[in-house]
Parts: sequence; structure tokens; C-alpha cells
Amino acid sequence: MLLKSNYPLKEIEKLIKQTCQEFKSNKNKSNDKNDDIAGQIKDKNNDEFICSLTLPYVPGMEVLKRRLEKKLKIKLFFSYPYKLQSQFNQSLKGPSKSVIYQIPCSCKETYVGQTKVGIDNRMKQHSKAINDNENNSNSEMVKHFQEKKFQCLFDTNDAFIIEEEKDYWKRLTKEAKYSIISESVNTHDEINAAWTPILHKATHLIQ
Repeated sequence: MLLKSNYPLKEIEKLIKQTCQEFKSNKNKSNDKNDDIAGQIKDKNNDEFICSLTLPYVPGMEVLKRRLEKKLKIKLFFSYPYKLQSQFNQSLKGPSKSVIYQIPCSCKETYVGQTKVGIDNRMKQHSKAINDNENNSNSEMVKHFQEKKFQCLFDTNDAFIIEEEKDYWKRLTKEAKYSIISESVNTHDEINAAWTPILHKATHLIQ
């Protein structure tokens, strides 16, 4: 704790030395001859330590360890109370595959959709439908550029995620909200018309 707070090493050494001296004094008074209890440990060179300490490891402790053992003859051991897994940032988990996304068209129209398979897989599906260009295609993007006489095109490479949402019903609702905001070409669930003015005030949410 002191090391993390940038407390001077000399002061840390002083406190540790005082503690060890008090411990040794109390030990002598109690005439406890059990050398296994934090005292009188010999290293490989047969140099005797006055006592030993076990402290939780934090970065920078190596310097303190060397100084304690060389100058003060205090043997320092490190403890690692946390499992390795706890050291990893939980925020590093992979992104959710359940998302609401948007694809711009070259004519300035947009398409908003939702998927649970991830945006990459969904874009592959859209690209296939666009490339197939079937007359009876169910793809609203294909229908759009067929109606525009192929004067425009949705580019799936420009697709982006608006929001992540694992819950299917919430995802449908959010898809509808973002569709209304961006006036997209896709069909979507109906939302009470009373929300329309509020939603249009939030158009800045999608760039």
C-alpha cells in the first residue's frame, strides 16, 4: 500500500526495520525458539537474516526486496493472493454478436437492421443477396436499388454498429426506433406515434 502511494523507500525500510526489531524483542522475551516462525532464515550464502516478512506483491517490490535483504538482513517473500484470471480486465471480452446496425446507400438513404449472428456474418448475407440480385428477392436493399434502376447501391463495407442488445424483443424495438430516426428503407415494428417527435429530436444519435 505504501509503495503504491509513492511512499519513500527509505521510510518503508525504516518502518519494516522497527517492526522486525519489535518482533525480535518480543520473541526473545517469550523465549520462543521455533525458528520456523518468521525468523533467522539462512540463505544460500549462509548469511543470517534477522527476520522474514511476507507481503502482497505489487509492481516495484523487487527493488524493496533487494534493499531489505542486503542492507537490513530482512528476508522478504511475496504472496500472490489473486488468481491469474482476476488480473485480466473483464472488459476485454469479445463484442456481442447481437446488434443493431446501419448501412448507408450511395443515394443517401439508409438501411437499419438487427441480427444475432454478428455484423460480419450478417454483411456476408446481405452481400450475397445484393450480388444475386434476384427479381423476387426478399432483401429490402435489393428492392431499393431495383426501384432506383440500379443508380445507387448499399455498400456493406460501410456498415456500422449502432448498439449492442442481447434481448431479442428489445433489439426489435431499438431497430424500429433507429429506423424511424434515420427514415430508413427497411420495414420494422410499429411504435406508438406519440414517440415520433421525441425520436426525431434524437437524430444526432446516428451519424
